[in-house]
Amino acid sequence: MLSSILRPDLYPDLYGHLHHQVKINYYPPRGDNKESWDTIDLFGWLGYRMSIKIDFLCRDSILAAPLMLDLAYFMDLAKRAGLAGPQDWLGFYFKSPMTSTGQPPEHELAVQVAVLRRELRALAPAPVATPLPPRVA
Repeated sequence: MLSSILRPDLYPDLYGHLHHQVKINYYPPRGDNKESWDTIDLFGWLGYRMSIKIDFLCRDSILAAPLMLDLAYFMDLAKRAGLAGPQDWLGFYFKSPMTSTGQPPEHELAVQVAVLRRELRALAPAPVATPLPPRVA
């Protein structure tokens, strides 16, 4: 995924020798908690080597719940708008998004968010599934 974001084909001097590995291990005493370690080695100003190291401890269910709610709402919106099949505009929510065109999926988050916003604006006129009851003062 990093190759599609950093584009070593366009910037070989910067990213031509990119090596990236993410490792996530299940550790039974932590139960639903997962821990991932990530290291990104790079070079910066004046060619000095640097590393970004990330240690992320999280609970899958807490991360997934709001994402699943968003997906449920957006899939309902897509269905009411008459859309079917893979929804490229929802790629933001998936590690390996599917595409309707067979083209490689977009992995750059900024582009994914822009595509999501564009589609939501286009779908805004779709009718409301369940209107809110009138407000009582």
